[in-house]
Amino acid sequence: MKTMIISDIHGYSKNLKIILEIIKRDNIKRLIILGDLLSPGSDYEEVKELLNNLNISILCMKGNNDNYIYPGELNFNIIDDYLNIKLDSNNTYITHGHKFNKNNLPIEDKDIIIVGHTHICSMCKDTNKYFLNPGSISLPRDNTDGTYIIYEDNKFYLYDIYENLLNYLEIERCD
Repeated sequence: MKTMIISDIHGYSKNLKIILEIIKRDNIKRLIILGDLLSPGSDYEEVKELLNNLNISILCMKGNNDNYIYPGELNFNIIDDYLNIKLDSNNTYITHGHKFNKNNLPIEDKDIIIVGHTHICSMCKDTNKYFLNPGSISLPRDNTDGTYIIYEDNKFYLYDIYENLLNYLEIERCD
């Protein structure tokens, strides 16, 4: 399933609008948001409206700045701590990254670990695990104007918001 992975919107709608156009145009089926959705940005209400009107599957992790999102405020659930999912046949662990990260994993049997929080994009393989971070679409700290990841068919593509391919990582099939 073609999936987009983003993190750290922080309540700013400018780059989120670009991301939503890409989702629509490229027929993305699922969006994974790794937390820090709404604060401290000035476009809090617009970000809520944009996300609530998105008509695709959304998996959303709770970030360290998401403590003030009230039940019912969003049309999708926000998941605390971490979630185990399947990306194709790969066991995948997703989390915001402020509690659990590459150096502090609560579980060890996952093939792919995806975190946000640092606002720095990265993709690498370390021994038998893959570690990915989509960076931040709104407040990057990696000399980009914002980044995101597209996943499809065991391949991760890291793009900047101008759709320049920055990195590519193919997952060795684990099944």
